[in-house]
Amino acid sequence: MKPQQHNTAMLMGRKTMSNSELTIQDVAKAAGVSAATVSRVMTGSAGVNIKKAERVREVIQQLNYRPNPFARNLLQKSSRTIGVLVPQLEDGFYGKIITGIEHELSQAGFQIQISIIHGTVEQEAKALTNFLERQVDGVVLITDLLPEQMLLNFQKYQTPIVLLNRLIPEFAQHCIRLDNVEGGATATKYLLQKGHRRIAHITGLLERAGSRERLNGYVQALQEAGIARDDHLIVECDFSEEGGYAAMQRLLARTQFTAVFAGNDTMAVSAMQAARDAHLRIPEDISIIGFDDRSFSRYITPSLTTMHYPMLKMGAAAAQHLIAVLRGENPKPVPLFHASLIERQSVRQIEPKTKK
Repeated sequence: MKPQQHNTAMLMGRKTMSNSELTIQDVAKAAGVSAATVSRVMTGSAGVNIKKAERVREVIQQLNYRPNPFARNLLQKSSRTIGVLVPQLEDGFYGKIITGIEHELSQAGFQIQISIIHGTVEQEAKALTNFLERQVDGVVLITDLLPEQMLLNFQKYQTPIVLLNRLIPEFAQHCIRLDNVEGGATATKYLLQKGHRRIAHITGLLERAGSRERLNGYVQALQEAGIARDDHLIVECDFSEEGGYAAMQRLLARTQFTAVFAGNDTMAVSAMQAARDAHLRIPEDISIIGFDDRSFSRYITPSLTTMHYPMLKMGAAAAQHLIAVLRGENPKPVPLFHASLIERQSVRQIEPKTKK
């Protein structure tokens, strides 16, 4: 028996599965060719050896292969366009993610359309609906305001959606996420290791999962060190420069502390300025650690200790996952990404007090 005949026989033996479970890779393996060759045969593209094309068509017929709706969209009526929904682009954080997305998509022959959401569920739902009704091939959704059930209802469009920075259990296979709990805990443990015990936390908006998770990591690290949560040390703000500045002012007015864990670098830098304006020195009087590792963080004085957020890699992973779905593959869930500590100059060691 020839190798391709053997492969076909093995797949035929698996035909208790529906043909929708077969992938273009199954057809390629059975025919002894590449998935790209199968794709060219199915789309009628030139450049395929006649004998190979005949073998591919024979295998397709034997297996009764029908590409799933996502793959069929790619092969037959693709717009070669991916929609990307983001909350904003002003501060550059999402720009890095989009750079990672765009690089991978362009390599695969896609272009992107970006829609900026300005903070309401209604706007996010409208923008997603516009993308899906415009028949983009797929969507990367970076915002996280839509209720879970509303988002699941969009599956009726049969357009693949990849979620970035969010987990919906029913959608877990298509979620690209950072372990924010671990990241928040790591930042807080670093301050604890430096001798700090009164550690404040400036959170992002707690309506967003990432902010809640970083807060949970902060609380977890304190509890492991035997330190109870103190809500006087926790201030919520909106990720902005103005918010970080005002949050530090509130902290300074109501309690004492030696260190601050800020939920992003933008808030951390503006909190540093608020401390200076109160005639406090960084890090001699107050140590500060941020989150994201934005490009400006290394150039300020003192340079900002922070948690590196792998924005480019996560954007690339979202695009790669979406491309795999569009090709009719069944990609495995993407493992959690991890933030890593970047030690710079904004945190100082506190020496333990010695008894006289």
